[in-house]
Amino acid sequence: MSNWKPILSRRWPGARLVAEQPLAGDASTRRYVRLHLEGGDAPPTAIAMLLPARTPADGVEIPFLDIQRHLEGLGVAVPALYAAHDRDRGLLLLEDVGDRPLAGVLADPATSRAEAQRLLGDVATMLATLVAAPPTPACIAWTRSHDETLLRRELDMVLSYALAPSDAGPPRPVDADPEARARLERLGAALAVQPRRLMHRDFHAWNLHVDAAGRLRVIDFQDAMLGPPTYDLASFCADRESDAFVGPVREAFLLDRYADALAQMGVDLYTDRDMLRRDFHTSVVFRALRVIGRFRVLAIDHGDQRYLHYIPRMAQRARQALETLDDRPLAALLASRSGYFA
Repeated sequence: MSNWKPILSRRWPGARLVAEQPLAGDASTRRYVRLHLEGGDAPPTAIAMLLPARTPADGVEIPFLDIQRHLEGLGVAVPALYAAHDRDRGLLLLEDVGDRPLAGVLADPATSRAEAQRLLGDVATMLATLVAAPPTPACIAWTRSHDETLLRRELDMVLSYALAPSDAGPPRPVDADPEARARLERLGAALAVQPRRLMHRDFHAWNLHVDAAGRLRVIDFQDAMLGPPTYDLASFCADRESDAFVGPVREAFLLDRYADALAQMGVDLYTDRDMLRRDFHTSVVFRALRVIGRFRVLAIDHGDQRYLHYIPRMAQRARQALETLDDRPLAALLASRSGYFA
């Protein structure tokens, strides 16, 4: 058992650690441990986030801390921070929001239609709250943007990796396919004309948890930045396994509730629902291609093949969205470059 005593005794004098449980991580440099506690007015459990080496010791420099405070101030249901960055051990001590990812709740046949709609409505409200947030330059998220530089870097990744001939590599030279470059830049331009609003950046149903009180909680928000207001919605509806719990009916419900929530908050971005749907499907295509590129970077450059089996589903979502957008030229080009899109 690790020596958590210093940080626990500072936060809850008299608390005792009775067990620790490493938690499974995703494609991240962070590690998480659930601490089981007794005494000292401590909660039954807390989550220790172990930060990677060379993380700045000054907590203000850690995006997670800055954005956690900002989102909490907006009323977004993030885990409470129990203890800030510990200089000696390099960790954060956080509220435990439980082990019920929204993905599992929505996919569970025992979840009633009313409960599913309540939770989806909460998803729409949470997203609208982010989009409606007033500019706050003091928060690091407002200094980062899905701008032209980032957009080009992600398109380069799509060209080199998502369209590479093999999952085993090598990647394609980024300038090897001018036709693909031109088509993908048109997609990027359609994304770039969307307004820039606060977004989570990794908003999917495994980063949303339903706590013991039935409240929706969001985690892994440290990459928040300014970006297209439909990107997070596309991330939720069209992630690697979203088809298990978000079909056409729930997707349409979410889009409508999202637009309604924005209107109620005085944000008139999507009074035209057709524009919302176009922007949403544009974000679906772009994000699917970006994620496929990222999964193949992990496989080709790092030998991590855990995510390759998700690629056919992501490619299918891209094809469906392109069909909705009636973008036949890009659909045909992707099909001619990769069997995933055929």
